Amino acid sequence: MNLKDKIHFREPVRDKFYNGYSPDETVLLRYDGKVGVLTVRDLFILVKPAERLVTKSEDIWVKEITEEMEVLSRNGFIKLNGMVRRRVYEPLLRIETESKKSTVVSKSHKIPVMKENEEILLRADQLKVGDLLYVSELKENATGLYEKIVKIEQEENPPLSVYGMATESGGAIISGIFQKSY
Repeated sequence: MNLKDKIHFREPVRDKFYNGYSPDETVLLRYDGKVGVLTVRDLFILVKPAERLVTKSEDIWVKEITEEMEVLSRNGFIKLNGMVRRRVYEPLLRIETESKKSTVVSKSHKIPVMKENEEILLRADQLKVGDLLYVSELKENATGLYEKIVKIEQEENPPLSVYGMATESGGAIISGIFQKSY
């Protein structure tokens, strides 16, 4: 028997690229001694260097951040190492918490959830109303807490692209909700 006969190929796994926020999600950025709120799309457009195409067939673009800039995370500001923009491959979900914080993410985007006093990562399409998410204000020195999800719904008119960030700790506060990133 030939080795090729023993190998079973499946569809390519692009899950690592599915982590994505809607272009209008916001992040608190510290750069050049200033702090401000930007959408992830504006941040991707404004930071240097120019974006680089990773794969044409999947329309994935990256920017490696060379300047010193930080985004707000659960334990303060952390270094932003890079950003990704990619075509939307799957439905996007809008997730809303008790205090009306909401985020729009791809359905396979991983979000930390508190369950039985332990934080676990779930895909957005595995979240349920009542699950607890870590939320924080988009301002310096804001303290966070866990809030219940009150609504999960599919976006009717999704954007063409979603964005992701690579941070030192692998997470950031996006639109007031702590989320994992690359």
